[in-house]
Amino acid sequence: MPSGFTNASSSPQYLVQTRVRTHRPYVAQTYTNQLTYKERLARQQARMTRSASCYTGGGGGYSGGGGIGLNTIMSGTDNFFSPQLSTDFLELPQSLREWREVYRHFYNYDELVGQAIDLHTELPLSKVRLAPPKPRTAPKGFKDAHNYGRYILSRFERMCKDIKLFQRLITMTHHYWLDGTCAVFAEDSTVDLPQEIGYDRQVGVQSVLRDDGVPEEREEENWVERPDRENQEFAYYQKNYKGWSRLIVLPIDQVKITSFSFTDKTKVELIPSDRDRTLVEQARAGDPTAEEMVQEIPIEVREFIESDKLIPLGTDPDEGSFVFLLSGRKSADSELGQSILRRCMRTLYYREKLRQAQTSIASRAMTPKRIVWAEGLSDADVEDLREQIDLALVDPDYTIVANYEIRWEEMGARDRLLDLSTEYEQTERRLLAGLGVTESLMSGESLYSGDRLKLEVINQRYLHLREILQEYVEEALFAPVARRMGFVEKDEWGQEVVLYPRLSFTRLPLRDSQDTFDALFNMYQKGSISVDVILEMLNIDPDDTRTKIEQDTLTVNDATFNEVMRSVYSEVGRMLAEKTDITEKVAKYLNLTMKPPGEDEGGRF
Repeated sequence: MPSGFTNASSSPQYLVQTRVRTHRPYVAQTYTNQLTYKERLARQQARMTRSASCYTGGGGGYSGGGGIGLNTIMSGTDNFFSPQLSTDFLELPQSLREWREVYRHFYNYDELVGQAIDLHTELPLSKVRLAPPKPRTAPKGFKDAHNYGRYILSRFERMCKDIKLFQRLITMTHHYWLDGTCAVFAEDSTVDLPQEIGYDRQVGVQSVLRDDGVPEEREEENWVERPDRENQEFAYYQKNYKGWSRLIVLPIDQVKITSFSFTDKTKVELIPSDRDRTLVEQARAGDPTAEEMVQEIPIEVREFIESDKLIPLGTDPDEGSFVFLLSGRKSADSELGQSILRRCMRTLYYREKLRQAQTSIASRAMTPKRIVWAEGLSDADVEDLREQIDLALVDPDYTIVANYEIRWEEMGARDRLLDLSTEYEQTERRLLAGLGVTESLMSGESLYSGDRLKLEVINQRYLHLREILQEYVEEALFAPVARRMGFVEKDEWGQEVVLYPRLSFTRLPLRDSQDTFDALFNMYQKGSISVDVILEMLNIDPDDTRTKIEQDTLTVNDATFNEVMRSVYSEVGRMLAEKTDITEKVAKYLNLTMKPPGEDEGGRF
């Protein structure tokens, strides 16, 4: 046997070339897209089978006198079982780009897949709020700590509005479920320092000689650095810094991710698109529109595009612009998360085959088949009957006349379509289980009590996703901005505390609201919880409600205002009856006679 070849089966006719690798213990093999040994063997056998089918003719040719036949050749191989080498597995996409294209195809054209992805995207983000921080003290210029916390909240609310945070969270969640991984780039803003910050302008007079030799005095402007220049520049930066300027969801196909062992750091690079390269080339050619658009691209990024290199992206939010990777479930040796559609792909392919088969039959059966016959007809009568039928099909008013009984039957599409109700029912159950949804959740036609356990499982999954998004927003977006704005204080132990708003979500609408409301209201009446819990359950902002109640106090919008007015009127009426003659005037108006008060009758004692 030649060196470098290994016998792949008991039969000496199949040889698979393999590479001899040096075994290195304690060194993990990195993930690769190369074919495994069994995959190479299966593809080699498939090629040899196709070649054998070409040379196994009826009685001659290359197969010899009798023709060995295809079955004879296949019986000489050692068949093996592998779930990865089945026919339906080999039909699946073979590259990551093909997987993503198939994901998007089924999301756009499959009703169950599209609705499930939309539900997983929208339900966890049904309502998002920002709660103000609670500082211990307030710097000069603020009334109290609460007022200082509201000021911090207003700064972050403007930033969230500028970067469209809520819309970006929806897009991130969509790609989280569909692609398994989402790359979000946060672009940091810059602050332009005026010349007078940290410097004093001084104007002096300087004597100079003109070209004709005549002396002339000119004013000269000088900027003198102040001793506290750095403090002034830092204070100006904190006051005018606006945080992140943009949040961009990068196309995952253009992101290259490289992870390293024994470290949590990840190398992320952006692959320039063909559109960006074309834009830079048009700007070089002198296109004014392209030149204007290229000016918006940072110089560093533009240099990478011009040199046709990958663009490195930062991953540390404390250093400025950075990229964040939101990944789903993945193994320890994988760099990308798995899409929720990955496990459903065989079922989706099977349903697609059933649909195409049914569509093909329906297309062929669009025109019904007609069967017309009569007993005891001669050839001439048959031809005459055929001619009359053809004329009747062309002209609806044509009448067929015959002196014998004619039977006419038509076979439509109903008689020839496949009965796939059982297959669709089974695959739908498997698909709903793989997508992590229930039929009642998709249609909304069931009660909570019937699917309580299933909805609790879905609710727990959504809570986990909310925690991931909350950690990203607070730790990666808000905390670095708060440090740059100077919203930092010390606690009682001298530790640094960063002040930034807290991201909160309302209660998921997957539980029975009436039972939960009754339980919370009973706890509120006993003084065990705050009324804010009930208000948040009803999607009512507690802070806004408190502010409006304070504004409505002692006004006509006050809930107890009418009771107060009734008490005032009652007291005024009593005082008028005692201190004025209103009683006599009312009696005179009613033509009544006032009786003097009688003397008190004495008792027995």
